[in-house]
Amino acid sequence: MKNIFRILLNKKLLAMGAALLWGASSATAADTATGSLKEMASNDSFLWMILTLEIILILIGLVLIVVILKMKSILFGVEEAEGAEAVESVSFFEKWASKLQDAVPVDREEEIMTDHEYDGIIELDNNLPPWWKMLFNLSILFAAIYIGIYHLSDAGPSSEEEYLTAMEEARIEVEAFMAQKANSIDELNVVAVSDESALAEGKQIFQTSCAACHGKEGQGGVGPNMTDNYWLHGGDIKDVFKTIKYGVPEKGMISWKTQLSPSQMQSVASYILTLVGTNPPNPKDPQGDLYEPTEGSTDAVSSNKTVEDNNISMVN
Repeated sequence: MKNIFRILLNKKLLAMGAALLWGASSATAADTATGSLKEMASNDSFLWMILTLEIILILIGLVLIVVILKMKSILFGVEEAEGAEAVESVSFFEKWASKLQDAVPVDREEEIMTDHEYDGIIELDNNLPPWWKMLFNLSILFAAIYIGIYHLSDAGPSSEEEYLTAMEEARIEVEAFMAQKANSIDELNVVAVSDESALAEGKQIFQTSCAACHGKEGQGGVGPNMTDNYWLHGGDIKDVFKTIKYGVPEKGMISWKTQLSPSQMQSVASYILTLVGTNPPNPKDPQGDLYEPTEGSTDAVSSNKTVEDNNISMVN
């Protein structure tokens, strides 16, 4: 068992491990630290955290080496016999480890004893380990660099700028999601919209594509009157949307699904419903069935009263 420990705690192996740890960490830091300071800060605000973690990992590795060397000293001692005399042999790493710890040997503890005694336990006045103070000073240095980059110069974005950037990215994502959601609208899930922008879009589409047959105010022409309560194919939002989407080819109305997006068809269908009851001048006579919407329902309800249907180019 001791031989195994001696192999694992071999000075050359420890030196090689430290070199590999340092080299791997330095290589990673070098790969991530390409480009100018401003480009790094603006393009990858996470970079500084990565570099900090690299430094911490290096220091942790060094502390582990110190602990291993301390274990070696405890297990095997640092004295090697040469002939009849025992000569103390202390390696470079062991000296370096001792400096990082700044620990007082057990046989000299009386030098740092205080007058505080609790149940026979005497308090010692040890110095803080240099490796701990090194980490503390590095954190102060990191804070100073961080404040300089992100608060006192234009090298990196401030917290406010990062917030505004994040909000803009979120707005774009929301618009993309809403666009994707809008494209999933069909005659089964469509609902009437009431926001001004959607109704304005619907009005524009109606004036451009529908007014030629139904009149600019929806009073009817070649097509039926859109302002009364009589509908040829149902007066619910789902019915109007379906009529716009698939058309009525046998009556001369084309399908608009290849020319309008689902959200656009929803907007124009919603606008058409706002024309009901507007009573424009010279309205066309009613056609179809009387639609009487029920509260809380979007299903079309038709009466038994039907009027003569005629050929049209676009029907509601």
